[in-house]
Amino acid sequence: MNQPGLISVAQLTRYVKSLLEEQRQLKDLLVRGEICDLYYRSASGHLYFSLREGESQLRCVMFSRYAGQLKKWPEEGSAVVVRGTVSLYERDGNFQLIAYDIQTLGKGMHKETLEELKKRLYQEGLFDPGRKKPLPPMPRTVGVITSPEGAALQDIISTFRRLNPMVRLIVYPAAVQGDKAASSVMAALDRMEGEGLCQSCVIARGGGSSDDLSAFNDEALARRAAVCRIPLVSAVGHEVDYTILDFVADARAATPTAACQLMTGSVSLLREEVLRRQRRLEDSYRGKLESIRRRTERLSLLLSQNSPRNELKKNRQTLEYLIKSMQDIQQRRLERLRSQTLSVLARLELVNPAALLLRGYSITWQGDRVLRHAADALPGQTLRTRLEDGEVFSSVTEVRLLTKRDDCGPQQDQNGTTV
Repeated sequence: MNQPGLISVAQLTRYVKSLLEEQRQLKDLLVRGEICDLYYRSASGHLYFSLREGESQLRCVMFSRYAGQLKKWPEEGSAVVVRGTVSLYERDGNFQLIAYDIQTLGKGMHKETLEELKKRLYQEGLFDPGRKKPLPPMPRTVGVITSPEGAALQDIISTFRRLNPMVRLIVYPAAVQGDKAASSVMAALDRMEGEGLCQSCVIARGGGSSDDLSAFNDEALARRAAVCRIPLVSAVGHEVDYTILDFVADARAATPTAACQLMTGSVSLLREEVLRRQRRLEDSYRGKLESIRRRTERLSLLLSQNSPRNELKKNRQTLEYLIKSMQDIQQRRLERLRSQTLSVLARLELVNPAALLLRGYSITWQGDRVLRHAADALPGQTLRTRLEDGEVFSSVTEVRLLTKRDDCGPQQDQNGTTV
């Protein structure tokens, strides 16, 4: 007996993909079906969706170069004809259709059936806001109908603990996906009403495809929810997801977390009201204090204006001003005298004989008087000359007189002889 050969997952998916892409019959196909799970990825520009017919579904992808050429985008639930090629996505091992074009034929069977059901229930008054019960302002116990394994339950528990930990939660497990989900949710509603412990309840489920949420479009579940005696909140899917249960329930929340906020909103409002009144009291108290403060300031101003201290202060200021003025006058006088003294000293310095000697000049005496003219000196006469560092005694041997021309020109002696 031959043993089967060992092959890896990657090798197998690559081999199956090559087999599909080699089939000429699977290239350039026209496939008819109903659009569901439509999703546009804006980052890449690719369009993802599924084609449904009865219980069968086919995953499809239209890449951005083709999606950008569509004249009209398909809608969820539309009947369409898709042109494309069969392939296999190796990473997930999913059989898929790579679409090149989409032609809309009209509404799909599933969408038409759903709209007919919505229209019928609306006409019967199940969507009428007048029949819906208000949510209790302060529920002590809240029933939660959801899957015990789902993330929705954990979101609800954590949100209630954060917003109002005094609320008691009772979980009624139910299937929220599949053929038996609607009957499972109705059975949970029956158990909850039978126990009579809850003041409000929520039917919750996280997001999913249109098929995943189809149980909440069930007519029997819608009619059972409409007659529920306990105020009911529908929190199925994401914000963009709407089911018939949303229209029948007493209130609709976009997510399970939003349902908690809606059901404990009254507690938040009460907290806000308390804070508002507290702020109003504080504002009134501050207003009164401000009024007393202003009155006290006015009285203090009147008292200070009529106080003898003001006259004393005024006289003191006048005295200080006069003293300052006298000081300024004296200062200016001193500055003026100092300037005059420095000027006189500078002039004296100019005529100071000692200063002249320091600059290289000398003074000559003829006896007891200063010799001012060369003509007064006589040959043989003794003269005394004062220099910077001492005196010199000399005897006149000759006298020469300078003419009024420059001192480098011809000179004459006492007899008029040119020298």
